[in-house]
Amino acid sequence: MMPYSFNLSTLARPASLRHWLRLRPARGAFRIGDGWLAAYLSLLFGVLSLGAVLAFHFPAHLTIPELRANYDIPTLRAGLGALMILSGLCGVLGLVRKRLTVAGAGLAVLALAALLGGADTPLGPLQASPFYIGLDWFVLGLLSTGLVFILLEKAAPLREHQPVLREDWSLDLKHFFVMHLLLGAYLAGTNFLLVHGLGWARFEPVTEFISSLPFIVQFFAIMLAVDLVEYAVHRAYHSEAFLWRIHAVHHSSKQMDWLASSRLHVLEALITRTATLAPVFLLGFDQAAVNAYALMIGFHATFIHANIDWDLRWLEPVFVTPRHHHWHHAEEVAAHNKNFAVHFAFIDRIFGTLHMPEGWPEEYGIGAEEPAQSYRAHTLHPFKGLVAA
Repeated sequence: MMPYSFNLSTLARPASLRHWLRLRPARGAFRIGDGWLAAYLSLLFGVLSLGAVLAFHFPAHLTIPELRANYDIPTLRAGLGALMILSGLCGVLGLVRKRLTVAGAGLAVLALAALLGGADTPLGPLQASPFYIGLDWFVLGLLSTGLVFILLEKAAPLREHQPVLREDWSLDLKHFFVMHLLLGAYLAGTNFLLVHGLGWARFEPVTEFISSLPFIVQFFAIMLAVDLVEYAVHRAYHSEAFLWRIHAVHHSSKQMDWLASSRLHVLEALITRTATLAPVFLLGFDQAAVNAYALMIGFHATFIHANIDWDLRWLEPVFVTPRHHHWHHAEEVAAHNKNFAVHFAFIDRIFGTLHMPEGWPEEYGIGAEEPAQSYRAHTLHPFKGLVAA
């Protein structure tokens, strides 16, 4: 692949613009003025608007407390208003172009969001709730992560003809939806396990020293501590039969892009989050450094799966890049059980598991081991082996 080079002037060419609009494998490329893109955007923005309105009504049950404490409500209301306007404009354009079913559904959902209060929805009670889901995290995650990476993948695609709505995109969107909604449950479960299982192991002189270090030192120390633990857990996923069946769900993706990073079994998310947060809990890092790391890992985990052809070879001796992680997902035998690190590529070099040939993998996936491509099959896949045994 050629090094990354992007000339803004190419966007003005019709062929390039058609490339940017090539989103649907089933119907082919979206074409300028055909109404399909506007109709689907209306439905998407309408659903996200309705989710935001519901989160305003029931913040104690539909938002994550750790995130809610940092929200600027006027900014969120302005963003919701803009999203609803976009949904309406796209819906009208879709109707004009006679995409009645999809555009009509988008406008119907938008109308429901407006009837429930729209951008002026009063903020509901904020009392603590033992049960909550991260609807806010799903809405914000899809708007921010999705839009940013779709643009990046269209600006510098590794595989130019891979559409945004590629094969199995809806399955991975289900994973994205569940992972984001369950974030609150994961945080609660992980905190419970760490406090009650490892609380005795915290040593106050150590935590006080760590929390007194400069912010940047703590940030990279968190990266290293987490990566060492994740390396060990990752190798275990690839070596123990039951853990592999859990992890195989993630490796079953045959096409890599920003959405593929969300294909995780719910047990893997819980196991990995609990294990990797253990050193953060035990060492007592300052909350500001932990928050910065949480923002970084959300972006980085998506980035290393993305369909992006950036020449980052100058970083590869130290950091994990998309090329490093794409080889971890490669189907060819020589790449199996390689590149377990998530942040620092030198960890793989130290332990003899680095695999970085020239170029990029041709194919991804796990061949005959692949589970059936449905969310139900993915959820049940780890247990099928137990029944068969």
